[in-house]
Amino acid sequence: MLSIIVCIKQVPDTQKAVFDPKTGAIDRKSTDNIMNPDDLHALEMALSIRDRYGARVTAITMGPPQADDVLSEAYALGADECVLVSDPRFAGSDSLITTRVLSRAILRLGAFDLVITGCEAIDGNTAHVGYQLSEFLSMPLITQIHEFMIDGNHAIIERLYGHEYQKIRVSLPLLLSMGKNSNRVRIPRLVDIKECGEKPISLMTLNDIGGEPGEYGAAGSPTVVIKTEIFSHTRGRAVLEGGIEEKVDAIVHMLKKQNILRF
Repeated sequence: MLSIIVCIKQVPDTQKAVFDPKTGAIDRKSTDNIMNPDDLHALEMALSIRDRYGARVTAITMGPPQADDVLSEAYALGADECVLVSDPRFAGSDSLITTRVLSRAILRLGAFDLVITGCEAIDGNTAHVGYQLSEFLSMPLITQIHEFMIDGNHAIIERLYGHEYQKIRVSLPLLLSMGKNSNRVRIPRLVDIKECGEKPISLMTLNDIGGEPGEYGAAGSPTVVIKTEIFSHTRGRAVLEGGIEEKVDAIVHMLKKQNILRF
C-alpha cells in the first residue's frame, strides 16, 4: 500500500489580517487562522490517490501548539494520521529552516512513496518549500499536474502549461506540488467533523528530529524581513474591440492565458 505524506500549514486569514504597528509583522494572536488554501488541494490530491490505488495518508504540519487545528481539519477531510512538529526553538524559522525541519520530520516517519505540498502559503507567498524539500529529500518535484496515475513503482504524470501538455514517467518516491486550480476539494462529512477532535495527533519536537538548536528558529534563518505593508488589488477594465466572433476569440485567448480555460 502506498504511503503518502502531505505537508499542510496553518496561516492567518490574510483577508482579515491584523499587523503589529511596531514590527510590521502579522499579529497571529489577533488574526483568525485557517488551513493554507493550496494545502487543501494537496490533501485532496492525496485522498484522491488513496481512493484510486489504496494508500495511507499522513498530514504533517510545523507550527505552534494551536496549529493542531488544521490537523483536526485534515482528519475531518479523511487523513489517516496527523503529526504536529512543534518546539519553541523553531520559532522564527524562515522558509529554508521550515523546510529543514519538515524534511527531517518526514524522514523520521519512515518509508514513503509520495510527499505532497501546496504551491505556496498565503502568509509569505515565497513558494520555496516544495523546491527546497526536493533538495533536502533528494527526489524530483513535479508541478502543474493535470493527470496522475500509478504504474507499479512509477508515476505517469500529464503536466499542463496553459494549452500545452507534457507527459512523463518518473520513479517513486516523488514530490508533488499542488495549486488552487489542481482539483476540487471535497466537503467533509458531518460525522467526520464530529469525530475529528477525538483522533490522536502525534507530536515531534527538536529532540525527535535531531540537530542543534542553533540550526533552527531565528538563529538559523538567513532571511531578514525589512518591511511589511498592506496593499489591496483593484479590478481593471478591458474593452474588446471588433465583432462578436472577434470578442469571443479574445475572451477565450485571455482565459487560456490565465490557465482558467484549459481546452
